Amino acid sequence: MEFHPSLDAPRAVSFAGDTLILPVVSHGNVGQLATDLLVASVTGARRVGCLDHPALLPCAGRDAFASHDGDGPGGGHIALGMEVYRVGGGGGGGALCLAQQRAEVTPGSRRSFAADVAAWIAERGFAEVVVLASAPSTEAKAPGEIGGTSFQHVTASNAPDDRCVAAGIAHRKTSGGGGGGATATADQKTRDDDDDDHRALPPWSLMRALRAANVTAVALIATCSEGDNTEDAAAMADAVAGVLGLGVERGGVEMRPAPTDEKVTNDGSERGLSRWTIPPSWRAAYGQQPMASELFA
Repeated sequence: MEFHPSLDAPRAVSFAGDTLILPVVSHGNVGQLATDLLVASVTGARRVGCLDHPALLPCAGRDAFASHDGDGPGGGHIALGMEVYRVGGGGGGGALCLAQQRAEVTPGSRRSFAADVAAWIAERGFAEVVVLASAPSTEAKAPGEIGGTSFQHVTASNAPDDRCVAAGIAHRKTSGGGGGGATATADQKTRDDDDDDHRALPPWSLMRALRAANVTAVALIATCSEGDNTEDAAAMADAVAGVLGLGVERGGVEMRPAPTDEKVTNDGSERGLSRWTIPPSWRAAYGQQPMASELFA
């Protein structure tokens, strides 16, 4: 994993003591969408560089946050597969960093990619990592939960996070992993193998790697249906802001008010996005605004 600073960023960017928000590519891309909202809404966020890894598929596009006049958190740079934004902290630690992963990882490389990401995080001295992930609503434990959206959290230490518990985000315990030993039954070994395959998927592979690297980490997981997940993203951004105290008690990190003309979605309704600034790249994500029927009269 290599970090390449932006040309307009400090030559030696120190992340020691920073908090890192890190989405993983998962169901409905809720983590990536929530990170877009956070980057666009946090006052003073700027791109400080990008991350490169052999397992990241090539990805390039227009700056996702550039306004009509070219200004925005991205600084007008070409959007790449994995970018790092930072706000606050001054010259020292205690800043908020947001890593946006836009590129998928090559098949068969998830575990090695997760291990290298965790090693880079540990080497750079981040104080904490908040992983954003999502899972299909079919993983719900009760039929009545299928189709809705709920949030859970897991930690690298497997102990509940007090901030998440206070925010009403349930704790999900994870198994320790590994085989059942020489005395395990065939059925138990099959369940262990299936569980091991499941934990190879995001965010389990990353959380296991962070635990192995002794990194303090908590993952917020949205259980949801896949489709237009902008509302789920807004709910996840709300959860992150509540857990980390963004705009409240976290010094130097404030939320800019959302422009009134960005509170309306493509179907003309006002939803949970109203407190967030919508990135310009979202404007045609699900098609342009409906055309007036009078044009076809």
